[in-house]
Amino acid sequence: MNKKSIFAAAVVATVLIAGAATAETVLKVGTFLQPTGTWHRPIERFIEQVNARDSDLRLELVADPSSINPFQLGAAVQSGVIDIAYISGSFYTNLVPEADALKNFNLSVQEVRANGALDLMDKIHREKMGTKFLGKIVDGIPLQIYTARKPGSLDMTGLTLRGTPLYRPMMETLGADVAQMPGGEIYGALQSGVIDGYGWPLWGIGDLGLLEVTKYRLEPGFFRSEIGLVMNERRWDSLTDAERTILQEESIAAENWFASYLTEVNAQELAKQDAAGIEAVTFGAEESAALIAKADAAAWDEVIRKSPEYGAQLRDLTYKAK
Repeated sequence: MNKKSIFAAAVVATVLIAGAATAETVLKVGTFLQPTGTWHRPIERFIEQVNARDSDLRLELVADPSSINPFQLGAAVQSGVIDIAYISGSFYTNLVPEADALKNFNLSVQEVRANGALDLMDKIHREKMGTKFLGKIVDGIPLQIYTARKPGSLDMTGLTLRGTPLYRPMMETLGADVAQMPGGEIYGALQSGVIDGYGWPLWGIGDLGLLEVTKYRLEPGFFRSEIGLVMNERRWDSLTDAERTILQEESIAAENWFASYLTEVNAQELAKQDAAGIEAVTFGAEESAALIAKADAAAWDEVIRKSPEYGAQLRDLTYKAK
C-alpha cells in the first residue's frame, strides 16, 4: 500500500471512530429536588437502569435546584433546555392545570396505567405543554400535618399552619389559617410561634432539622405525594423506536419498583419520628374518614374548576370514594 492509500485509510478510520464516539443519544435530565437522599433515589435508579441497557441511549443529570428554580423546571423541559424533568405536578400547574390532579389519585399507579388515565395525562401534557408524560415513578407517600402542640380536635380554627397550594384544601377543611413559606423557614417559624404546625410528607422532616421541634403528627395522612417524568415532546419524537421503548419500559419498571421502596422508606421515616418522640394523634375513624373525603372533594372541585374539559374524567379514572 502506498503512502497516499495509507493516509486515506487512516482518515477513513479516524472518521469512523469519531462517528462511533458521537453515536450516543444523550438526554439531559433535571430534578426539582436536591440530588441526595431518599427522594432522589428513584430518579437516580431510573438513570442507572436506562444507562445499563444495551443501547446508545444515555441519561445525564445536568440540573437541580442550584441551577434551575424548581418552579421553572417545567418551562425548562417545555422549551428543551433539558430533555426530561423529574418533577411533582404541583410545580407546573401554570402550564398544565390538570397536573394538580396527580396528588388526588387514590388508585395505584398500576391501576391508572391499565385503565388509560396515564394515557389521558400524556394527551393533556402534549396538548398544553408540548411534553410527553412518561410515568409517575413516585406515588403514594402520604402528606401529613405536624404540630408543636397537641391538637384537641380536628377543628383547627385559630391555628396557623405552614402550607403550600398542595396542602391548602386539607388545611382549610380543618379550619386553619394557611401561611405559605419555603421549607427552610419552618424551623424558625415553628420555634418562634409564628406558626403552630406545618404540612410535609411523611418523608424527610429530619432533613430539615424538624425532628427536634415537632411533637405531634396528625393521622391519617391525606392526598399522596407524587413525582413524575415529563419529557420534551420534540426530543421524544426525535428518538428511534428502540430508544422510546427503553424509556417507556424503564418508566413502568420504576413505577413497579417504587412500591417496595415506599414500604421500606415509610418504615424508616416512622422509626426516626418515633425515636424523636413524635406522637401520632388520631381521632375517631368515622370523623377522620369524613374529613379526608371532604378534603378530597375540595381538591377535585378545584381541579374540575380549572379544567372543565378533563377534570371530571380524570377524577372518574383515578379516584374511588371510600
